[in-house]
Amino acid sequence: MIRALIAYALRHRPIVLALLAIFVFAGINAYRNLPIEAYPDVTNVSVQIITLFPGHAAEEVERLVTIPLENEMNGIPKRVSMRSVSLFGLSQITLVFEDDAQTDYVRNQAFQHLAAVNLPAGAQASLSPDATPVGEIYRYSLQAPAGYPLVELKALQDWVVERQLRTVPGVVDIVGFGGPTKQYQVLIEPAKLKSYGISLAQVFTALSNGNRNAGGSYIEHGAEMYVVRGLGFVRNVDDIASIAVDTRNGTPIRIRDVGSVVIGNQLRLGRVGKAAPGQPDEDDIVQGIVLLRKGENALQVLERVRAKVAEINARYLPSGVRMVPHYDRTELIARTLHNVRGNMIEGIALVLGVLVLFLGLGHVRSALVVAAVVPLALLGAFLLLDLRGIPANLISMGAIDFGIIVDSAVVIIENILRLRAEARDRKPKLTELIIQGGGQMGRPILFSKAILLTAFIPLYTLQRVEGKIFQPMALTLTFALIAGTLLALTAVPVLASLVLRHAGGTEHESWLVHRLRALYLPLLERALAAKRLLLVLALAALAGAGALLFFLGSEFLPKLDEGSLWVRIFMPQSISPSEAARITRQARGLMASFPEVKTVISQLGRPDDGTDVNGFDVAEFSVNLKPREEWTTAADRDGLIHAMDRRLAEIPGIETQFSQYIEDNVNEAISGIKAELSVKIYGEDPEKLQAAADQIAGLIKTVPGATDVGTEELLGQPQVQIVVDRAAIARAGLTVSDVQSVVETALGGSVATQVLEGERTFDLVVKLAPRAVLDLDSIRKIPVFGANGERLTLEALTTVDVRPGFARIYREENARRIAVKYSQRDRDLGSLVAEALRKVDATVQLPPGYRMEWTGSFENQQRAQKRLLVIVPFTLAAIFFLLFTAFDSGWLAALILSVVPFAAIGGIVALPLAGLTLSVSALVGFIALFGVSVQNAVLLVERIRELRREGRPMDDAVREGAASRMRPVVMTAAMASLGLLPAALSHAVGAETSRPFAVVIVGGLVTATALTLFLLPALYPYFERRTE
Repeated sequence: MIRALIAYALRHRPIVLALLAIFVFAGINAYRNLPIEAYPDVTNVSVQIITLFPGHAAEEVERLVTIPLENEMNGIPKRVSMRSVSLFGLSQITLVFEDDAQTDYVRNQAFQHLAAVNLPAGAQASLSPDATPVGEIYRYSLQAPAGYPLVELKALQDWVVERQLRTVPGVVDIVGFGGPTKQYQVLIEPAKLKSYGISLAQVFTALSNGNRNAGGSYIEHGAEMYVVRGLGFVRNVDDIASIAVDTRNGTPIRIRDVGSVVIGNQLRLGRVGKAAPGQPDEDDIVQGIVLLRKGENALQVLERVRAKVAEINARYLPSGVRMVPHYDRTELIARTLHNVRGNMIEGIALVLGVLVLFLGLGHVRSALVVAAVVPLALLGAFLLLDLRGIPANLISMGAIDFGIIVDSAVVIIENILRLRAEARDRKPKLTELIIQGGGQMGRPILFSKAILLTAFIPLYTLQRVEGKIFQPMALTLTFALIAGTLLALTAVPVLASLVLRHAGGTEHESWLVHRLRALYLPLLERALAAKRLLLVLALAALAGAGALLFFLGSEFLPKLDEGSLWVRIFMPQSISPSEAARITRQARGLMASFPEVKTVISQLGRPDDGTDVNGFDVAEFSVNLKPREEWTTAADRDGLIHAMDRRLAEIPGIETQFSQYIEDNVNEAISGIKAELSVKIYGEDPEKLQAAADQIAGLIKTVPGATDVGTEELLGQPQVQIVVDRAAIARAGLTVSDVQSVVETALGGSVATQVLEGERTFDLVVKLAPRAVLDLDSIRKIPVFGANGERLTLEALTTVDVRPGFARIYREENARRIAVKYSQRDRDLGSLVAEALRKVDATVQLPPGYRMEWTGSFENQQRAQKRLLVIVPFTLAAIFFLLFTAFDSGWLAALILSVVPFAAIGGIVALPLAGLTLSVSALVGFIALFGVSVQNAVLLVERIRELRREGRPMDDAVREGAASRMRPVVMTAAMASLGLLPAALSHAVGAETSRPFAVVIVGGLVTATALTLFLLPALYPYFERRTE
């Protein structure tokens, strides 16, 4: 069949070349359209329900909002987990679904179930945007000349900038953060209310009724129709102040008589600041965050966003005001792709160099034919990825081994050249040689590729995070291998027929191959003469590598260097917004003082839309760093983190946590905890939960390598609790609702109506003047009117006291929980968590009904390793079946598979030499290494079997088979290892995740090739005799 395919291609060369041109065009077009990410989106299919319940404490938010919503959401199909957090004025519920769930479907289900919940008045529930946690692709701030009102910048953000950016295709939402939101406020004086005998409810009703337009249909006037409008909207502060609340003896009592009308801002929940070396600190700025719609091409959307930003700056913003970006995902993507492309170019160059060295200078054209398969196979991979809708990322692209891709073409070209050299006296037709050479190698090529693709099966079985990381890589490699094999069997023969027709000389071997052969043959003789010694040495090396494996250390994945830091500081729960702003400003200045830092953006609290759940006790810092070559404080990221941590320790009463922007979002999305590692404790009593968490945190702090250790604080938020006296309100003829309305309006403020300013809308809020509620005594004196108009105070109807309460309430799967957070530094993940587990299990005794769960990247690592331990043996059994089918011998199949453990020797030794631990990325490298090693062993055994079928004696067949396959085995191994050598040696940004994969293959192929060339021929006679 292979001969017929090659013959058909040679007979129809114009058609093949035309199809090749179409293929190239389609591949280039697919590459242009293919979404390329710096890091694969490993988050689950999820939906967030965000409910704003302004002014209410965490306890009321949990009881009135979170629990009713959770009860309803329990019935959503395909839901696998649910977690929530309730805090002052906000409930956030995260629903996680099965990986095969469609986003549109689960969002629609969430909408339907949300509509069935009867939420309390004032609670506003909505679904979060259809974005992923890695979808924050662009951040900017609005800059203006000194003295420009910050409230006006915030209005520009809300009503101009956000509107324009939402029109960009691929942008799903804009999150505004920082700056005061304009608000019209009526500030009531309690003494004046009391003197006039007017209640807050009357003021509220007057304002609501005093701002209204009406439609009076139309009237006919002669031959014309007049539309009737009743105009009563307030236009400014004077209009509001003139609204009458009541009339006494013909004299109106207006709003200005009982209070004042001002333009202020709504209660602030967050604050953003900016610092940069050599520039004045900006303590309060307006920031916007652009969210990418799920599944969109980040680079294309960012290009459109930058164009829109330029348009907004030029056309829509006032003079002197402009949008200035301070985070652009393009920089990370471009930097990582630049390094990946550099590794790819270097790898291609090395592969081409190997081809020239092994084929000889007289066959440069042949080498170019083989090298051409690399870009063509990559285009094929891009085309298939685009058709499947799978984005490319630096892990999948960085793991492409060009040597593996082209080895089919190498074997065919090498065999053609060998046959041509052997038949130089007969001078057969070139097409006959190509058909014969390709036909001879077709079967081993297809079997070896089937084996290699079978070796990738474990990657397709990985689940959750690890599956989303490595399945795209497996698909990319699979698509590239399929494309490379098809090209080797169709395009390569056609191109060879064109370039070999005029090739000069027929010398088969280059000088390098001559020298390698001269070195190899005597060593082969020694190996054949000392089989037992060779086997003992190989087994000893295997045992040594096995022992070394226990000292390697382990981790899930090396961290991708994003070129920035994401720093979080935790302050006391009861801290005031102004004190928190002072500490945040101090921390921002300390980090900006480092010469490695370009800018520091601080976020204190949360944005107005509730998409984050921080309070004023948490500040987050985006620290953008200069290129590594400009660093002076430290040589690497960990050193810089240590230095910053020491400086931040100068601030009393805070705890710090260091991460990176994308990494932090991914960690939170997967585990629900803003930390790399965590221990979750489940139970009901908050005091018992807090005690258990504090005990566990204390133990983890004693483990070397554990850093950023802290707990989620549940309690500690002081509350002014106003407890209604039911007997007192009954005597006054009032209800609980009457009293609570007074409390809400007087202290928190109630929105009576809205003021329209062109297309902009701002709330008009009624509340007591701030100086009237400075302390508990003034709160107790707030006037309340009884049912019959008697003048009372809040003190007469309630008890007002300060008591501790919840700061946040965390829940997961309908139960309360708390978490201990920590990170690892200067130690491998596996041993760190193992020691922490031992200490906690030996010491901590949870109350009955309470349980704990260890989560984070350690959980991902354990899950991946356990799955691979189960699947890899089945994969090896499948490869054994393929080999048995190919050779019709279980003993020869076992001989070829014996290469697998010996191939691991080089990979295991290479990891510590490269300063790496055993990660899932390295395990994936071992899987690919096993496939390549078996492939080369197949080539050698197939040739020996062929010679045996021709009647050659055993010793002659072994010697000649090994000698004839020395060049293709060494050449394919050299190309496979050198193709990944740049990635194995790279320390550039983006190389961290693919480097273990490359190091394992490069190191493993050294021992695998040596054992294939020496141990396999030495053992072959024994295994064939067992077959007989």
